[in-house]
Amino acid sequence: MNVKKRCLPYGWYPYDAPSVMAMLDTWDSEQGTDSLEPAALACVAPHAGWAYSGSLAWRAWKQAVSADTVVILGGHLPAASPFVVARNDAYESPLGIIEANKELMAQLDARLNTVDELWVDNTVEVHLPMLKARFPHAQALWTRVPNDASSASLGLELAAWAQTSGTKLFVLASTDLCHYGPNYEWEPAGSGSTGRAWAAATDRQMADACTALDAPTALRLAEQKRAACSVGAVVAAMAYVKAMTGGKAQGRLLGLSSSLEHAQGSSFVGYGAIGYY
Repeated sequence: MNVKKRCLPYGWYPYDAPSVMAMLDTWDSEQGTDSLEPAALACVAPHAGWAYSGSLAWRAWKQAVSADTVVILGGHLPAASPFVVARNDAYESPLGIIEANKELMAQLDARLNTVDELWVDNTVEVHLPMLKARFPHAQALWTRVPNDASSASLGLELAAWAQTSGTKLFVLASTDLCHYGPNYEWEPAGSGSTGRAWAAATDRQMADACTALDAPTALRLAEQKRAACSVGAVVAAMAYVKAMTGGKAQGRLLGLSSSLEHAQGSSFVGYGAIGYY
């Protein structure tokens, strides 16, 4: 079996199963019981190291509808890039091997411009332990999508496959929000409190657009204000839920946070989680 091995170094997420489950249990205790039943057809979740955005990401995973196949939509691809699909038989996680859905993989390869995953990237891998914890027996597919409107075509293909195959599918769109400060060479409002306020307002604008399933506004904010690093993943998820619900999908903001809540600095990143129902 060709298994895609862990590539991210220690620190992104725990190496072993007991540490993974202990962290998830801690977050469960902190978050309590959500009043909304876990019925999201798709979610948006951040992809920083677990110490920074893991709690918010896990909140999104817990909202997922029951599924036997899970597609993680990663990003970090410029506009006009081909879709990336990890063409492995399975993916490694601290909680065990996650089998790839080869049938869905073959359909995407046949119908879209795809290339194999050859790079080290956090947008999908950081979510694999949560996927395995939430859906111990599900198959999965590792994908990454470009930051442009063409990403919607992947969401439409996923919906068509789910509807014709009868598979219970959950889709997770992986993106962080505004990256601000000298480390990212992006300080349009300067440093200090003014810059932090600008970034927080930008995060809220992007979260509002994504919650409203407004793909054009989300794409514009990502281009003009660098309001998300992997907006294509969200656009694909929007297209998926709109197709699955006949255009009646609704979004719910599950939370906003920032790396500043965990470590102060002149450079920081925003995080958001959204459920689509």
